[in-house]
Amino acid sequence: MLSRIAESFFWLGRYLERAEATARMLAEHHQLLVEDQSVSDDVACAVLLDALSLPHESIATGHDLVRTVVGTELLPSTVVGAVSAARDNARAIRDSLSGDIFEALNSAHLDLSRGLALSGSPGVALYKVLERLLVVNGVIDWTMPRDEAYRFMGIGKELERIDMIGRLLAVRHDQLWPTAGPLATLRAAGALSAFLRTGAPINGEEVRNFLVLDATFPRSMRSCAADAEDAVRYLDRLGVGDGGALLREVGMLRSSLEYATHPTAANVDRLASEARLAAVRASDEVNRAFFRQHGTIIWSH
Repeated sequence: MLSRIAESFFWLGRYLERAEATARMLAEHHQLLVEDQSVSDDVACAVLLDALSLPHESIATGHDLVRTVVGTELLPSTVVGAVSAARDNARAIRDSLSGDIFEALNSAHLDLSRGLALSGSPGVALYKVLERLLVVNGVIDWTMPRDEAYRFMGIGKELERIDMIGRLLAVRHDQLWPTAGPLATLRAAGALSAFLRTGAPINGEEVRNFLVLDATFPRSMRSCAADAEDAVRYLDRLGVGDGGALLREVGMLRSSLEYATHPTAANVDRLASEARLAAVRASDEVNRAFFRQHGTIIWSH
């Protein structure tokens, strides 16, 4: 597989996950901001924007928050920007994607470009965007062969998911809204139903423990690290590994989460922070091993 194709698949996976996770976070956070006025609007806006690494100096209302996080095509950290970046990467590898995948992603992009997320109720509109993105992910699962391209996309998705779960936990909904905050965190991760099946009490400590260390929920940091490791091992078996640096990074991340038995709340917070840093290092290793540019070839006569 050509390096540029592998890179486009990797970033397609990352941007699709970023768009979905950001839309979920915004929808749930905005709902809390509207329903519970115990936290001032400027503080509620600032904590989410800080977690998403977006500027917040002039953002002080729910409407401004929605407008900023929905964003534009120029900012890939926003919903519109992530979907646009995913579409650009899909266009670069259109011959390697099924027509159904590109059409589903293009439909999501067109809906956002028409201002769907800013019309009417933001929460309702954002969940319509999520439905579009879920269709894209469903078509990917139904139509893509489980080959190198799928594994590069999977590595990107899992690393981005670890980062976005870390950003969600950094908002600390459980501290700002002790009653409704833990529920909002679970919904923002798509984890409410899975968490309820554990029978654990719905409080900040249990929710954070679940999203970091649960072995079965596919969006937990531990599960994402394991899936990323499986994808890297698959590439190694094909003979396209990087010599072990990437595998060591994701393997150490997975093992640190898997063998964290009965951790305290402080340890869970530390593990979540370290997992985000490890995901950044793993992404850098992917770039170094597979996507590094070797300069321009100059042909002479």
